Amino acid sequence: MNNTNRSARRLSSALALAAALFLPGAAKASVVDLGQAGQFTLLAMGGGIDDSGPLGPQSDPYSVDGPVGVVTSGQKFQASGSVNYNGALFLHSGVTFNSSAPGVPQPTMSAAIDSMLQQAKQDAFAASAFALALSPNQTFATINSNTSIKEDSVGNYVFNIQAVNFSGNKALTLDAPAGSTYVLNISSGITLTTGSIRVAGGLTAADVLINYTGSADVQFSGGGNTSQVYGTILAPNATVGLHPGLVVGSVIADAITMSSGANVVPVPEVAPSSVIFGFLGLVVAVSSRRALAGRVRPVVVRSGRK
Repeated sequence: MNNTNRSARRLSSALALAAALFLPGAAKASVVDLGQAGQFTLLAMGGGIDDSGPLGPQSDPYSVDGPVGVVTSGQKFQASGSVNYNGALFLHSGVTFNSSAPGVPQPTMSAAIDSMLQQAKQDAFAASAFALALSPNQTFATINSNTSIKEDSVGNYVFNIQAVNFSGNKALTLDAPAGSTYVLNISSGITLTTGSIRVAGGLTAADVLINYTGSADVQFSGGGNTSQVYGTILAPNATVGLHPGLVVGSVIADAITMSSGANVVPVPEVAPSSVIFGFLGLVVAVSSRRALAGRVRPVVVRSGRK
C-alpha cells in the first residue's frame, strides 16, 4: 500500500508539473532558447522572491501571471498584501514558503520539481552565455538620455550596452519591423528611476531579450509603475528589484523583490505565424532537446488576458 501511495503521489506531481509548464499555451520563450527557464514568469535562481504588494495598476487581474519558481534550497518565497498570482508556484523542497496574501497559491514541492528547477537554472546560465557570445550589430556606452535604436529592415539584431541609467522618465525605444528580434547585452547596470525600455514599429516584448550580465541590482522605481520594461529580463547574477515597476514579459534573475504595486504581466497574444523566427546561420546541430549551443527556439506566447 505504501508503495502504491508513493507511486500515486509521484504520478500526481508529474501530471501537475506537465499541466503547468508543458501544455500548449503555458510555455513562454525569448529570442535565445531559454530552455526550461523560459517556462517561468518569475524565476529566482540563487536567492528568493519577496513580493510585498499591493495589487498594481497594470494587474488584469493578476499582479504576476504564469509559473513562478525558486530554485535554491535555504531561500524564501514571501508574499503579502493583495497581490494576486495566476499560475503554479514551484519551490525547491528546501525553500521556505511564507505568504499572507490570499491571492498566492500554495506551493508545489517534490524531488521531481527540485530536478526541474535545477535544469531551469542551468538553461538560464547557458542562454545568457550564448547571448553574450553573439556578434553585436552596434555597441553603446552608458545610455542615460532618450534614445531610439531603430532598424529599417527585418532582422535579428544584437546590441552591446555598458549600462542603462535613466531618471526623469527617459526611455530607450527599440524600433524594428515585425518579425525582427533584439538582444540587448547589458554589462554594468540597469537603473530606471524613472525610465523605460519600450518597443515600437512591429517589434513586441516577445521579440526582446535583455541579457544583463552584471551583479549590481537592477533597480526600478516610480509611482504608478512608470518605470517599465517590455521584454524578458535575464539577470542570472543580480537581484531585480521592482519598487515598483512593470515588466511586460518575464523576469529570470538571481533574486527578485517587488513592492508598491509592481506587476509582471504577459506579453499580449499574437498569431503564431508572426512570432516564429530564428538566427539564420547560427543554428547548429544539437544532441539534446534542451541544448542551447546555437539553437533558437520559436517564440510561444501566452496571455492570461481575455
